[in-house]
Amino acid sequence: MTSLKTLVQSSQAILLDFDGPVCHLFSGLPAHEIAEKIRSFLLDQGAVLPESMMSESNPLAFLGWVGLVAPHLLSDVEEIQTDAEIEAARLVEPTPGVAEMLRSATPLDLPVVIVTNNSAEAVETFLDRHLLGSSVTGIASRIKGRPDLMKPDAHLVLKGVEIAGHPAAACLLVGDSPTDMQAGIKAGVRCVGYAKRPARITELSEAGADFVVQSMESVAEVVTSLRA
Repeated sequence: MTSLKTLVQSSQAILLDFDGPVCHLFSGLPAHEIAEKIRSFLLDQGAVLPESMMSESNPLAFLGWVGLVAPHLLSDVEEIQTDAEIEAARLVEPTPGVAEMLRSATPLDLPVVIVTNNSAEAVETFLDRHLLGSSVTGIASRIKGRPDLMKPDAHLVLKGVEIAGHPAAACLLVGDSPTDMQAGIKAGVRCVGYAKRPARITELSEAGADFVVQSMESVAEVVTSLRA
């Protein structure tokens, strides 16, 4: 397995998933509460939800389902989701190590692009609140009306590559879910998995991660060392 140091040193840009590597977005406003709000809205609108959606705790899953089954309700559900993400972004702190990583990348001329299934508004709210906006080259975020283009589709990763201005093979994606790894592999970038809990180590490895870390501080240490 290629070492983390080798992966970072040989990369010309870093792509960061937002929820997890940058912040634990729903630590202050739990995702299952947002899912329940969306579910209640859909039921009030007369939508007939399958059993899987009646127990679904990931609000982003509703976007995909609504886009396929009830597209006339998609804009309303997207608004509920985006408003909740913005509220959540006002409550959370950066994942330990990520602020140091971002600030160390800037003088190295190492572009960092946020690649996320969350809304751009939520990312901007978070970055502005923590004065990190100047350390981020751009944001490739969920596209309104196109939940089908969320990861594991490669579209957002490829958009991040375009923003970074370097070939996909020279970009390194850091994400915390198997879908991040799947999207990265489809896009042709190299992937580092961030395992927030031990169970994720195997999941990320099996999903194709080139390396798995258990803290963003590990990534920050390598990026910071490049300045020496």
